[in-house]
Amino acid sequence: MACGGVLFDMDGLLLDTERLALAGFEHAARALGLPDLAPLGRGLIGLRADAVERRLRAALPGHVAFETLDAAWTAQFRARLANGIPLKPGVRQLLAQLARAGLPCAVATSTHSDSARRHLDQAGIAAFFHSVTGGDQVARGKPAPDIYHKAAASLGLAATDCIAFEDSDPGATAAIASGARVVQVPDIVAPSPEMTAQGHIIAPTLLEGARRVGLIDASR
Repeated sequence: MACGGVLFDMDGLLLDTERLALAGFEHAARALGLPDLAPLGRGLIGLRADAVERRLRAALPGHVAFETLDAAWTAQFRARLANGIPLKPGVRQLLAQLARAGLPCAVATSTHSDSARRHLDQAGIAAFFHSVTGGDQVARGKPAPDIYHKAAASLGLAATDCIAFEDSDPGATAAIASGARVVQVPDIVAPSPEMTAQGHIIAPTLLEGARRVGLIDASR
């Protein structure tokens, strides 16, 4: 399949921020006397803010408000980001190669678009992307395919003309449903058996995934 453009998730794939978010969540939960809630953080990876809120509200005991936990979590996450936003291995190398090849790239992230642009800029890779589509720009968040259709359209393409990179199961589900050719590079949470059965490429690193899908020379 010819590739007209490349679509990327952001957190956990380009930016090594999921670990920071998870650590912040676990710290906030324990600080509020909710240690049993800490393991729930892994299940929030890849989801849009509204889906995260629904899950947390359903899990919280009555004596702690969602707003209290959310504020504590946000403060912890921002404190960790203040030390810099780390890139995942191979990100800059891959983006530079795609730029030299003339392949347009776009970001499709569950994160709010303003925050996403700011984080990409702080990480020093914003210039590689034609557009950033955030979770606030679509009616349905991942695992629905809306965000991938919109990100592809921002490049003047259909999702079926694109290769999409994801780390999480909700994100990979969204990308597969859009018709894009999908490469999943797991970060913190391994793909479920149901996800593995989808038959898309699952690679240990971003560069290995790019090689397997034919975006970069296998000899590099």
